Amino acid sequence: MRRWPVIGLIALVTTATSCVLLRTCWARLAPAIASKGGRELHIRLPDSGKTLLQKDKRWANDQLGPSDCTLGSHGCLVTSVAMACSDLGVKLTPKELNERLKKADGFLPQGWVVWNAIPKVTDHCLTAEYHPVTKHSLLDDALERGAYPVVKYFLIGGIQHWCVIVGKEGHEYLARDPLRDDTKPVKLSELTAKIYAVRVIKKVK
Repeated sequence: MRRWPVIGLIALVTTATSCVLLRTCWARLAPAIASKGGRELHIRLPDSGKTLLQKDKRWANDQLGPSDCTLGSHGCLVTSVAMACSDLGVKLTPKELNERLKKADGFLPQGWVVWNAIPKVTDHCLTAEYHPVTKHSLLDDALERGAYPVVKYFLIGGIQHWCVIVGKEGHEYLARDPLRDDTKPVKLSELTAKIYAVRVIKKVK
């Protein structure tokens, strides 16, 4: 009779491991581009000089939009967008941006950002570009226009994660990652080999 709990535990571990492997495989098979490349540029956009962290105790326990998640656990995108907004002159913490998006119906039920809500929450000073296809030229064009690309990559285990690009040195994109307490931007290639999506936060003309 004692064998059944052991068998059940083995089955549970096997199932969990399989889910992680499937998630990781899906992430690696999704369309992507290399984390470095494109045109050779030497650009540093205005930068606050520090990285906002999603796990900052000032907002880590705040509910992410209408979801069951928190900014600390799943708030990388909101934190990255808050950094971009602040660098573009609309000073927002992740906490403030999260609250504004809630009031503006700026979230889908699972906590994903509704991009056309960005003008509403920035007093129509900023907007967001959604790009269904990821290309180096999108990042390069944005940087040359003084706009901030926000890019998605996958952590170990297939967990999606976002960071903001604040410059480029040669073919290396420079990023501020909301999971890393860095004083200076880091090379995107040190965070990931591939990126899977790009959104652009920019000023309204």
